[in-house]
Amino acid sequence: MRLLKKEWLFFSFLSLFFILSFKLKPSFKDLYLAIDFKTIRALTALLFITTAVKISGMFKYFSTQIVKKLSDERNLALVLVIISTFLSMFLTNDITLFIIVPLTLSISSQIKNNLTKLIVFETMAVNVGSMLTPFGNPQNIYLFRQMDISVVDFILKMGIVFLPLFLLLVAYTYVLFPKKQIFLNPVKKESFDKKLFFISWVMFFIFIVSLEFSILRYTLILIISVYFFICKRVFKEFDYFLILTFVLMFIDFDLLSRLETIQNLMKSFSYNYLNIFNLSVFLSQLFSNVPAAIFITKFTHDYLPVAYGVNIAANGFFIASLANIIAIRFAKNSVLEFHKYSIPYFLFSYVISLVLLWFL
Repeated sequence: MRLLKKEWLFFSFLSLFFILSFKLKPSFKDLYLAIDFKTIRALTALLFITTAVKISGMFKYFSTQIVKKLSDERNLALVLVIISTFLSMFLTNDITLFIIVPLTLSISSQIKNNLTKLIVFETMAVNVGSMLTPFGNPQNIYLFRQMDISVVDFILKMGIVFLPLFLLLVAYTYVLFPKKQIFLNPVKKESFDKKLFFISWVMFFIFIVSLEFSILRYTLILIISVYFFICKRVFKEFDYFLILTFVLMFIDFDLLSRLETIQNLMKSFSYNYLNIFNLSVFLSQLFSNVPAAIFITKFTHDYLPVAYGVNIAANGFFIASLANIIAIRFAKNSVLEFHKYSIPYFLFSYVISLVLLWFL
């Protein structure tokens, strides 16, 4: 029962798989071809690296040192929001939250100030930061593989939207957090594994190079081998269900796209640039941005407006991004509390992005 509750998304997609398989009766070959193994390999390699970085404890140590030097809520919020934005560009939005949110909860338990809403802002920050790079979140990993462009080109294209949304988030944070003094009790010294941290960043550099030269299948073997010999704990903490969930996503949305009703509905849609963007935003609010990205690309090869739409949509309803669900579960925030801050930011960011894309 605990596993069912924890991995509800995996079991939801598994249930959908059985329903669609009963109706469409796909062959094993159909199921195999539905899986984008390039994306699965990239996600698996990145998850091994980010799991190791989390285990090393470096970022918790680093962030704690920064917090000790801060004197008020506004400065604390701005620093943690900026750190969250930056880390999510490289560690993915989900993994960054696994580092930042426990740190914030630890700080919160040692001061009189209420930092509940800060976790919402950190969640928005990781969604904004992760949109910039092809390895910042799962939907970007998938869309980057489809685009067949360089890492630099992807960053330049996404930077058009990222920069104004980041500045908006900084302003939003500045306005909503008061310049109220914080009282931080002494905290214990945090240790970190320097060797694991260094090796992980070497692996990350090799990972980036392998993306550029399309040799990721060999890099994945290297990464698995390195961690097997230096830190077997990585295999214990690796999120296997996340990988299996993405495998099911590819299969389910390939099967969904074969339903005659869905095909007729999607064929009636006008696939111009802004319509694709708006459809990506809308569908992300219904069933999360990763499934939305996979589904929409079954009907269009104009991947850039899809990337803009599914990334901007992340800060809407809590279901729009897995990072949102993780944050709510971690901090035990109410959905209402989350939407109190996420929806206004989403609406402003959507309008700004729509205006920008209108002139592209």
